[in-house]
Amino acid sequence: MRRGLARLERAALLALLLGACAPHVGDAFARAKGAGDSAYSAGRYAEAASDYENAARASLRTTDQAEALYLRAAAYQRERAWERARAAYAELVQKLPASDRARRAMFDEAALEIDAGNGEKGYGMLRDAMMKQPNDGLARRALERYVGYLDETGADVLAWLRGVQAKLATTELDENVLYAIATRLEAAGDLESARIAYSACADRHPYPHGSLFDDALWHASLLDEKLGRARQAVADLDRMLAVREPSSMTGSYERPRFSQARYRMAVLYRDRLDDHASARREFHALYADHPTSILRDDALWEEAKLALADGDGREACALTAVLAKDFPASRFAPCSRTLCPGASPVAGRRCHDYITREEPRSPMGR
Repeated sequence: MRRGLARLERAALLALLLGACAPHVGDAFARAKGAGDSAYSAGRYAEAASDYENAARASLRTTDQAEALYLRAAAYQRERAWERARAAYAELVQKLPASDRARRAMFDEAALEIDAGNGEKGYGMLRDAMMKQPNDGLARRALERYVGYLDETGADVLAWLRGVQAKLATTELDENVLYAIATRLEAAGDLESARIAYSACADRHPYPHGSLFDDALWHASLLDEKLGRARQAVADLDRMLAVREPSSMTGSYERPRFSQARYRMAVLYRDRLDDHASARREFHALYADHPTSILRDDALWEEAKLALADGDGREACALTAVLAKDFPASRFAPCSRTLCPGASPVAGRRCHDYITREEPRSPMGR
């Protein structure tokens, strides 16, 4: 009993100490900011700006002051009160230049000028903000937006990207610049250089940190196929899938391109390399190893078609049975009898002609 009371006393003391050490925002700040948030949500932006100004005055911490000043500027911007918004952003940068909100304000000031109709000035500011803060969370979107602006003005985007590549090589924007260079080269018809650029993007920014790793290898594979290198196209996809890893729970850490890559590998083996065994293996791996993919029924269907084409009618029937059991709503389920005449019909549904138009005939049906 005494030990239990002692534990309760220690817990109470710890809670008291933690409460004493916790940062205190101040009641006046909390009330003013809450009023500003309510007004902003209701679309009363001028009122919100006034409330946020009161919150900045009442703040006890610099982070709270920076937040309130930033929100005031954002409210004026939503109000389209351009001059007040400019002055509010300037005050934030002047008073608290090292704050996260001041750094973000550089991007918002650029957006303000663009929204106010000063496109040339605004996009110039956006470029400067991106170059000064390339590791900021807004920098990638700023790069995309600025490149789009260059496109609209007819500028040489590829030359600009190459011009900033070295400056941004050690920043968070390096991957995006490399990928953008590759897409521009591809659009210009320089497929070989584009393929090299996509591969370089994947090399320098591998999985799991490279957010464009799988996209880069996907496009490298497409270009290798166009260039007549089907085996290399398969190798690109195999490299992508090699990083696929199981999760600590169930399934895997799946990226959208992974199951697409598996399907495309199977198609390349079937249509470009005439390797039915490998194609059947990859189609089945998609069904078995990618449980969240919407291509699983497609893969089973294509595997069954190949089995029938290879003279393995029994396997084709087994696969269509799995398809009907696991994917009863699939568009392929009513067509099972075209590959396996002994398959059970699907009540109330018909097989569409576009699915069976070029299906191989079953040896069992001859």
